[in-house]
Amino acid sequence: MVADPLSQILEDHARWLARSPGGRRANFAMQALRGADLSNRDLSQALLAGADLTGARLRGIRLEAADLYGADLSNADLTQACLVGADLRGVTLRGAVLDGTDLRGADLRSNDMLIAVPPSAPAASVQPAPTGQGIVFRQARLGRAMLVGARLSGVVMVECDLTGAVLRGADLRGADLRGSALRNVDLTGADLREADLTAARLGGAQLIGTRLNGARFNGADMVGVELDHCDLTGAALEDARFSRPLDSLALDMRHRIHEHERWIDSGGSRGSRAELDGANLEAADLRGVRLSGATLRGARLAGALLAGADLTLADLSGADLTEASLRGTILRGASMGHCRLSGADLADAQLNPADILEADGHPSGRSWPADLVGADLTRASLWRAHLQYANFTGATLAGADLGQADTTGVRFANARMDGVVGFDRPATTPAARVG
Repeated sequence: MVADPLSQILEDHARWLARSPGGRRANFAMQALRGADLSNRDLSQALLAGADLTGARLRGIRLEAADLYGADLSNADLTQACLVGADLRGVTLRGAVLDGTDLRGADLRSNDMLIAVPPSAPAASVQPAPTGQGIVFRQARLGRAMLVGARLSGVVMVECDLTGAVLRGADLRGADLRGSALRNVDLTGADLREADLTAARLGGAQLIGTRLNGARFNGADMVGVELDHCDLTGAALEDARFSRPLDSLALDMRHRIHEHERWIDSGGSRGSRAELDGANLEAADLRGVRLSGATLRGARLAGALLAGADLTLADLSGADLTEASLRGTILRGASMGHCRLSGADLADAQLNPADILEADGHPSGRSWPADLVGADLTRASLWRAHLQYANFTGATLAGADLGQADTTGVRFANARMDGVVGFDRPATTPAARVG
């Protein structure tokens, strides 16, 4: 493809993305783009199925929701590229540079995406089994990625974020996952024999029937991980940190939570409202706990598991929820001003308004929105979260995932939103910095 037609297609696609007259969606399906320099271009939603992008320079390119089915990205430079929600089934990535690549929500399901294309092997030669050996992801983001049955034996994923990824039945034998975030990852039936998960963070991960023979979990965060049905023969778990279940907390703490649940059930006539300001609940397993209306100002909840908990109208102002699991947590009308939520998983969380009830328990017709003024949500996942009318004024959402989130009526005044994905960006104004 010559330069002029390529430039015209890129210009037409830019107009198409901007919904301007004369715009046309880029279609590079089955096209030869070997060595092409498309760095920093926006080809979101472009059609690139079967395209030959061998050795292409794609640094900083945006390929959100692009169709790359069966494309060849061998030896391509995808440093800091954004492929959020892209269709990458059948893609070849052998030798690709994947430093800081954003693959959140990408479809990488059971296929031969990692098979090298043999140069010109003799017909009689035996081809090696597909593996991930030679594929290196450094600080890449693969949250929510679909990797069911993926052949990734020997793959290197150092300090990557795979929060919420689906790796059911994946072959990860000998994989290097040191320092990676695998929180809420589904590894059911996966093969992790001899894998290195040193210092990995696996809070809330599902490891049902996972093969872990000889795997290394030294210094790993295993909060909420159940290993009852796993084969751990020869596995190393030195200095691994496991969760603090509710019944392991201090007696006073358990009593306050119990009394709070009585307070809820009795409509306030029995028990007492929990006041847990400044409480140390780091890495605690609080899944499904009922703390609606509780006060947890300045509480230490880093790495805690709060999936499915009810924190309606709770006061969490200034609390530390760094890398906490809040998947599906009910936070309607919660006060979370200046909370630290960097790296937190808020997928499917309910941050919509809470109904205000009268003293007799009947609806008043009024509601109270969630307050996240000044909160730090850097790289947090808000995928499919219910955010209607929440107040994010002055919040930091850099690199956050807002894919499929309901942002109806949300206030983003003076919010920092550079690198946000899955969000229809409004025009930049002095009150909203959007990258």
